[in-house]
Amino acid sequence: MSASTFPLDGWLVDASVALKWFLPVEREPDGPLARTAIGHLGMRTTTLAFYEVGNILTRHSQMEAVQIGAALGLLEDICGDPIDLTAEDRHSAAALARKHELTFYDASYAAIALRMGRRLLSADSDLIAPKLAVTLREALT
Repeated sequence: MSASTFPLDGWLVDASVALKWFLPVEREPDGPLARTAIGHLGMRTTTLAFYEVGNILTRHSQMEAVQIGAALGLLEDICGDPIDLTAEDRHSAAALARKHELTFYDASYAAIALRMGRRLLSADSDLIAPKLAVTLREALT
């Protein structure tokens, strides 16, 4: 899947990008770019991203529980209701994981993006290298 395969107005955001909205800019390369994407790109995300973002904020940030809940609420405000993995996606994700030597987690983002006809926006080199996702810089230029 290449960036030119999908319509220009639809993006699926993985946790590697979504986290940049909530972690300190000095900790997150391209943090300012991630913030610029809000309001400029039509973005959705997955249920998995909510779990991953919640987990990282709980385990690796100084945020209190109420702040984490608010951050996840903001994630929903930015991306809308999270998209679930379907039965079709499970097969597609497994095939992508095998083909590209990805985790099933990462492949699930690509599978959902394929089903929805959206481009995947990621900071994860495992998804960017096989051209399953594009970077923030590519998306915003």
